[in-house]
Amino acid sequence: MTSPPASIAAAVSRELQAERVLWAGLPSRWAYASKYWRTSLLAIPFAAFATFACYQVTDVPAIGDSGFAVFSWGVVVILVLLSMLLSPLWAAWMAGGVYYVVTERRAIIFEKHLEVRIQSFPRSSLSGYECFSNSGAGGSIIFQRVTERFGRGTRVKEIGFIGLPEYEGAEQALKTLVASDTV
Repeated sequence: MTSPPASIAAAVSRELQAERVLWAGLPSRWAYASKYWRTSLLAIPFAAFATFACYQVTDVPAIGDSGFAVFSWGVVVILVLLSMLLSPLWAAWMAGGVYYVVTERRAIIFEKHLEVRIQSFPRSSLSGYECFSNSGAGGSIIFQRVTERFGRGTRVKEIGFIGLPEYEGAEQALKTLVASDTV
């Protein structure tokens, strides 16, 4: 079993005091970040166009302050697109604070971003988990999907063990957990 990252080791030991650990692991940084590559690729042409447009505005003689206003809006757009371009790197960095555990009672996701966030899934909520394989031993195990609303749009967020370098050990531990009779 893999030991937790130093940043969350104390929280893990507090949370797991009286439980027997069946499996524990860390996500692969790049597999964890894989869902952000499409966003990054989508941002490339828009970032190129926004950069070109800002460059062109600097050469146009402005009537009043409109040239500066257009340029400043262009810089804001470029910064937003830059965040989209760098989102896989950000997610890979954030994966360093993620730790997955399966005990005899539940599955737990520990995440350390600004603070430690602990998500616990009791045996009863794990009966319908789904396994997804990357082209190899790695993959993800999804416990639930949550629909989030953002303004007029929605997004489906997958919750589970994302980006495992090998998921067979976690899957076996989850099968043992779901099949067990202990409370």
